[in-house]
Amino acid sequence: MSLVNDVSSFAATIVRLGRGLTPRVTAERRPEPAQMLELYEFEGCPYCRKVREVLCELDLDYVVHPVAHGSLRRDALKRIGGKVQAPYLVDPNTGTSMYESDDIDAYLNQTYGAGTRAGWSLPIPSVIDNLGSFVASAVRAGRGSRCRSLPRRQRLEALTLYNMEGSPYCRKVREVLSELDLEHIIRNLPKGSPKRADLVQRAGKMQVPYLVDPNTGRELYESDDIIEYLETLYGRGTRMLKSVAGEQPSPVSEGAAT
Repeated sequence: MSLVNDVSSFAATIVRLGRGLTPRVTAERRPEPAQMLELYEFEGCPYCRKVREVLCELDLDYVVHPVAHGSLRRDALKRIGGKVQAPYLVDPNTGTSMYESDDIDAYLNQTYGAGTRAGWSLPIPSVIDNLGSFVASAVRAGRGSRCRSLPRRQRLEALTLYNMEGSPYCRKVREVLSELDLEHIIRNLPKGSPKRADLVQRAGKMQVPYLVDPNTGRELYESDDIIEYLETLYGRGTRMLKSVAGEQPSPVSEGAAT
């Protein structure tokens, strides 16, 4: 099963021609934003993918608020932005918030591109870009598009994922994070990023995905191991989910979201 999963994830990377692997600008060429950008999105959304690719190619970290179908967080998105639509970017550094993937990508390039532009090397019509992203989602059979029926979690700190958007192994982990409705911080490490040294210093080698869970103190490499960890602790295979505050465990539903 893991082999089939890997092959289809590689296929999604091929469909996007390796977008989200190589940076157009790295953090050393421009100051890091004082506050982290926030993105309301879900992994299976083709429009969200376009924004995530640009964020990685600009070597930008950001906070993910998953809003897959069935997520309770969709109500918060409607209150904040006025409608349930993803992607939705919030930049606390400039007070900017916006919908529409093409508008978000243009904003990110203008604000954080340091004179360069993330995206396709040759001009590609938006409709072609959208079609390619839809095909990538279809290859993955909609993984990361629907949130499972899970309880409200309180006092959970955001997990951190060291990530490269175009990596087929990182994609597998992001899909599960989206389906489990877990807020997380994306630390983008495209090829050539100076931030890769931070991961080597922290964990001993440069390899993604790498997950850090401040709620349990666990840190681990390997996509399958990370997925097993997430499913065991936060997922549908969990019988009891212990509170971070040390309260009595809460039951976790195993039903699918509607």
